[in-house]
Amino acid sequence: MLEIVDCPDAPFDWSLRDSLNTIKDARVRLDVLTGMSTTESLLAAQIELCDVLLIEISDIRSNLARDLQHTRGRSQRGPGPMA
Repeated sequence: MLEIVDCPDAPFDWSLRDSLNTIKDARVRLDVLTGMSTTESLLAAQIELCDVLLIEISDIRSNLARDLQHTRGRSQRGPGPMA
């Protein structure tokens, strides 16, 4: 299956691509750590990766909310000037 992060010509925000790549990387690293015996340092690394995931998800949510407000504001004003 082709993922959005694998589509170089996809028309979307580059910050979204960066966030998705960061999430993908953190998830892979978290999966590797989950299969190991638990130690204090391993648990700390897992918590740190979870923090990374939460931050990236929060950033994506904020950007989507901002884009939605921008889109709604534009639709309420009507179409822009024609070129």
